[in-house]
Amino acid sequence: MPKTDGFGARSYEIARRSRVSTIMGFALRQGISFCRVGDRIIFLDILADRYFCLAPGAERHFSAWVEGGDPAPQDAQLQGLLAHGLLTPSTSSQAPTACGAIRIPQTSILDLGLAAPGGAATIRALYGLTYVRLRLKTTGLGRTLAWLSRRKAGLPTSSMPSDAHVAQIMAGFIGASRFATQLDNCLAHSLAVASTMIAKGLQPDIVLGVQLGPFSAHCWVQHDDRLVNDRFDMVRTFTPILIL
Repeated sequence: MPKTDGFGARSYEIARRSRVSTIMGFALRQGISFCRVGDRIIFLDILADRYFCLAPGAERHFSAWVEGGDPAPQDAQLQGLLAHGLLTPSTSSQAPTACGAIRIPQTSILDLGLAAPGGAATIRALYGLTYVRLRLKTTGLGRTLAWLSRRKAGLPTSSMPSDAHVAQIMAGFIGASRFATQLDNCLAHSLAVASTMIAKGLQPDIVLGVQLGPFSAHCWVQHDDRLVNDRFDMVRTFTPILIL
């Protein structure tokens, strides 16, 4: 074992205390978001592709922190969440915030009386569904959402296509559903719709929502003041947990 003189040991102890003193609190690990549904907190980990809740004790401490508490870094419950990878050390004492609210439109593109889809729009939708499904399977939810986010961020902010453009895209997906219903789950469908919209210069909002009693999750797309691939009665009971 290497020998350490008194000065070396003292320097090591000062450095160790300095590192500890810089840890003022905790932060959510990248890829984790949460929302409150009733008296429970639900988490989404897009890197692990899972939803979960905390044990009652941990949830009470986390809730107190989120609501304005200032927990010490040695808080046992939060240290447990740190050990399990939910939290990371932070030099800030600021608490994380739940997913922000988003106004859910009561009107939908689906209510516009969509025209019969053309062959090109249907083929494009089928390709989009297949590609997104494959991407989710091979790269996971987190990387797929990051891919969509980068593409959306690269669009000009002045892009303002009309409802007619969105309706044309959705007509293609309705046509595709006759041939690929097995690919038509809400997540893959919504991400494929959003990807096609981004390719056409539109800036959709992808919303992942949850509800309890029993637990269920849902995903849909919004654009400006309209729902795109769903209707209000289907999404109104879900609380957003992630908005992209």
